[in-house]
Amino acid sequence: MKKTLLVSILFLSVSISAVAQKTINNYKYVIIPLKFDFLSEKDQYRLNTLTRHLFKQKGFIALFDKEEFPEELIDDRCKALFADVEKEKSGLFSTRVNITLKDCLGKDVYKTETGSSREKDFKKAYNEALKSAFSSIEFLDYKYKPAEAKVEKGDDEMKELAVNVDKVKTETQTEDIKVSTKNGETALKDETLYAQEKEYGYQVVDATPKVVMQLMKTTATNVYIVKDQNAIVYKEDGFWYYSENNGELKEPKTLDIKF
Repeated sequence: MKKTLLVSILFLSVSISAVAQKTINNYKYVIIPLKFDFLSEKDQYRLNTLTRHLFKQKGFIALFDKEEFPEELIDDRCKALFADVEKEKSGLFSTRVNITLKDCLGKDVYKTETGSSREKDFKKAYNEALKSAFSSIEFLDYKYKPAEAKVEKGDDEMKELAVNVDKVKTETQTEDIKVSTKNGETALKDETLYAQEKEYGYQVVDATPKVVMQLMKTTATNVYIVKDQNAIVYKEDGFWYYSENNGELKEPKTLDIKF
């Protein structure tokens, strides 16, 4: 009963604090590949260099994918957009390209209108078409602003909610939650985790609620890749396990996850 009440309160707190949908204004970094797929060489026609230059002019911190990243970007690549230039099917006398910006999960954040050029020289044609496509981004009036959580309830309601969460957490901490380990023995588990569904899979939080890990979908049933870890989370015989392999396969750990 107490655990059920705690879960209800936690999900209520999540529902009243919604993260705003991200736009390009929520990113200050753009990562550009040194080679675009439709070309045969790195920085062919200086197209990659031009792409970086255009984003820098717009106010982004633009980086090539092979150069050294700032520390905050090394810690969290999701702070950056990933730019790609794609060639579209062109007419006999035209070159057509567009620019796509994706997030760290490969989801499209923005795609430009198609830019085109009727220049015969390839370098001139691609550079002109790229600048034409980039004009779509020019109109967006980019200004970096970190994404923040929006709180829709008043301060008094939030304070009351926090008191209720603390009260139930204190009561729940006095209970031992028993789970079965893989070898059949019984062990004590002092923390229950909660899985929140996302487009990429699940975000796993503790009772704080603090994000513990992110589980990425796979094609296998009840098997997830742990983001930024050499590990998977999987279900077997009715129980969830965390299995890590950093060059040496470790004994799976039992997890108490509520989906």
